[in-house]
Amino acid sequence: MTVHLFLGPTLAAAVLDAVILPPAAHGDVYRAAQRGATVIGIVDGYFEVVPAVWHKEILWAMREGVHVLGSASMGALRAVELAPFGMEGVGAVFEAYQRAELEDDDEVAVAHAPAAYGYRPLCEYHYTRLCEPSER
Repeated sequence: MTVHLFLGPTLAAAVLDAVILPPAAHGDVYRAAQRGATVIGIVDGYFEVVPAVWHKEILWAMREGVHVLGSASMGALRAVELAPFGMEGVGAVFEAYQRAELEDDDEVAVAHAPAAYGYRPLCEYHYTRLCEPSER
């Protein structure tokens, strides 16, 4: 099993038996599947500055037999939207969307610095008020 995990500001990279990748953007899930990923976990993803990971590439990966999971931020959003098609959601943010406690994209958007700065969050991440200016 080859696991590819897209991480950024909401979950620090841990010692995992996985290929750790930066936040997902358009085309990244497709490329991970092409490189042989059998499981893809999306936690963080880009928005605004580059196109976000597309629904169609996730659907394509699942059709190719890749198990795709989503959690926390961009991953939770995509998991809620694609759960009817087989994407698996994980965690409190996904569950809050399922219960309609969260509704909008901006409720989980976490602005972050670029790779050179370790994807450091530029806002505070608080589950129900996820983006307040950071004092870090």
